Amino acid sequence: MESQEIRECLSLNLKKYRKIKGWSQFELAEKAEISEQTVNSIEGLRLWPSDKTLAKIASVLDVDLYRLFLPQNLSMQSDSIVELKSVVVETVEALVHDILHNWESL
Repeated sequence: MESQEIRECLSLNLKKYRKIKGWSQFELAEKAEISEQTVNSIEGLRLWPSDKTLAKIASVLDVDLYRLFLPQNLSMQSDSIVELKSVVVETVEALVHDILHNWESL
């Protein structure tokens, strides 16, 4: 999974879980104690959120953080467990890489 694909998954899932709650971007932002512009920029693929922001968003949406990175077309049937594991491992590796890269640039 490429970096752009991860961003797209995050964007789509953030919108999906926000809409399941029936919240606007403003309402999500208010509940997560972040700016509406931050939510808009994440959904619009213009901003990669910090780990703290991701944790806040997942918490108020009441979803496990990893679910924000699962591809929309991934089925949860037993024959897709290997695929799910691969996606999760790739996602975690990409996140760790991004965090370490950002850490080094500080």
